[in-house]
Amino acid sequence: MLNRTKSLLLLLMTKGVGRERAWKWIREFGSPEQVVEAGFDLKKGLLFEKWEVQEWEKELEIAEKEGISLLAYSDPAYPPSLLKLPDFPLLLYVKGSLMPEDFDGIALIGTRNATLYGKEATFRIAKELAAYQVSVISGLARGIDTAAHSGALEGGGRTIGVIGSGLLNLYPRENLLLAGKIAERGAVISELPLHTPPARGQFPRRNRLISGLSKGVCLLESPLQGGGMLTMGMAKEQGKECYALPGRVDWPTFAGNHLLLKGGQANLIERGEDLLGPKKMEKKRNGETRPNLFLTEEEKAFLEKIPKEEKSIEELVLLTQLPMMKLNVLLTRLVLKKILKEFPGKIYKRNI
Repeated sequence: MLNRTKSLLLLLMTKGVGRERAWKWIREFGSPEQVVEAGFDLKKGLLFEKWEVQEWEKELEIAEKEGISLLAYSDPAYPPSLLKLPDFPLLLYVKGSLMPEDFDGIALIGTRNATLYGKEATFRIAKELAAYQVSVISGLARGIDTAAHSGALEGGGRTIGVIGSGLLNLYPRENLLLAGKIAERGAVISELPLHTPPARGQFPRRNRLISGLSKGVCLLESPLQGGGMLTMGMAKEQGKECYALPGRVDWPTFAGNHLLLKGGQANLIERGEDLLGPKKMEKKRNGETRPNLFLTEEEKAFLEKIPKEEKSIEELVLLTQLPMMKLNVLLTRLVLKKILKEFPGKIYKRNI
């Protein structure tokens, strides 16, 4: 008998089955394995002896070669919050790793056609969340999604990309490099077979997973008819905490945000801290937030030059021989990662 994952893969990749029919059979027979053992004839509804196994076997072989994990809905590593969805995926494709803390993350969503203000605010907020070890969840699309993932990575945090195509047919193609970085420090996931091309109808279904994975959902920038508004509706139905960033009142790309804020359907946020629960904030006030110890080689080399006693930015320029602009970038990164503490007057001290 095939195991749970292989049985699901066989069912879902067999022409004419699909999720709904697979679920119907699973309920009737008790498990995916028993469905496969019974061997349903998809056309006549009668039992037959042999399944067409070539496609699913090839899929499994490619997944193993590409380092992609397949998670059945009963797998201990499967995101527990997704099981609360009425139409949760029977099988998830995962490139990278999912950690328990990811399921307490925040989804940052919005339009592909974002303004510079929207993208910069998203990048900053994602970076701030990373400093609190809060995973950032988004959809790996252009605009707001790209800024969200990039900000989380810049802050040394974890981020999860949920896509509306197969993992080996990633859309948009210009985010291939970003997807690789996400997989190293989080995961890229999909419920679709590996080579599934992007299609309009798949993105709303992808969006239910973005909100389903998260503890809260924040709309960074969306027009009235944007996909972000649909996701916020899903988040509300799922009982998630909802937030929105305000923009200029004469910008149509923020009309959705303002509608939610005026109607009391979302809490107004200005920075990453506004998305944190009281426990996270209390930890920060008590100095309990752990430093984020993921450091780039550049940051490690820089930190080796910094003594443990307090130093002004002028002293750090002399110590490191770095241009002021570069120094400021590195200092900001290490402050966000809780490696350095900043005091008034641009004074810095190591925390470790």
